[in-house]
Amino acid sequence: MSGARPERGSVYVTRREDYTAVTRVISVKLPVGLIEVLDELIEKGYFQNRSDAIREAIRKLLASYRDLDTQKLSRGLMLGIR
Repeated sequence: MSGARPERGSVYVTRREDYTAVTRVISVKLPVGLIEVLDELIEKGYFQNRSDAIREAIRKLLASYRDLDTQKLSRGLMLGIR
């Protein structure tokens, strides 16, 4: 990727029977109120831990932007814009 920041932080490799995952530790600052609500979701069993919850939130965020881009492209193609 052009213009990408140099890689920093610890890298972890998890090997399972059916896949290998490479993860990196990042630091995120969140308001205390968000952390408290996040911890409540974990206590209720929606997520195993904060990392799982944050990963899922980021996946949904990225999917919503991907859908938005797809909609814009579709509208442009309908109008004959490429």
